[in-house]
Amino acid sequence: MTVPRRPSAPPGRLLGMLAVLLAVAAAVLWGASRLTWVSQVVEGVPGPRTSTADGATAEPILVPWALLCLAAVGGLVATAGWGRRVVGTLVAVAGLWAVLRAATGLVAPATEALPVGVRPGDRPLPAEAVVGGPLLALLGGLLMLAAGLLTIRWAAVLPRMGAQYDAPGAAGGRPRPADPDRALWEALDEGRDPTGEPTHGPTSHPTHEAESPPPDGTRSGRSDGVAGPPGGAG
Repeated sequence: MTVPRRPSAPPGRLLGMLAVLLAVAAAVLWGASRLTWVSQVVEGVPGPRTSTADGATAEPILVPWALLCLAAVGGLVATAGWGRRVVGTLVAVAGLWAVLRAATGLVAPATEALPVGVRPGDRPLPAEAVVGGPLLALLGGLLMLAAGLLTIRWAAVLPRMGAQYDAPGAAGGRPRPADPDRALWEALDEGRDPTGEPTHGPTSHPTHEAESPPPDGTRSGRSDGVAGPPGGAG
């Protein structure tokens, strides 16, 4: 199994950046739903008038997309692993959909969203797209797509809720990874000091080897350098 490369930003900060990215995308999409997307001039009596449709009418999915971004913030915090990847996939797919719909709104305005109010003698001119709303929706879709792809990419290293309360090695806790670098990241994410943990096994105490007798058969127990008599006589 390949261990993902560590992101340039700390995992905790990266999770905060993703949450901010989703919150900004929600605000941008909601703002796009309030702007005018389609405009049409109708010539008639007593004079010409303008008919418009906002983003919520031209693309009703804008507000649900904004709500999805807010729900994804909670999903990122509450999930981990594959659950977080599922959240990222949903956000990325919705972001791509938003980008495509916003581009369609630029090149093919939704004339069916315009209110029907043509009177006898009216001559409606061709509908035109108001670029402000679709462009803002395009930005929101790109933000969603980026947040979803980043979530899928870094789902394995993002911190999870309550990780600091898990006892390493305890029953039901997360197993300690074999990679020393990955173990260091997870220790920092959980609020533990990796430098204070033992680096040797439980049997790492130094042992003393038995001293071998001198090759001449003498004993070296005297401190004055004089060898004792043979046979151990004092």
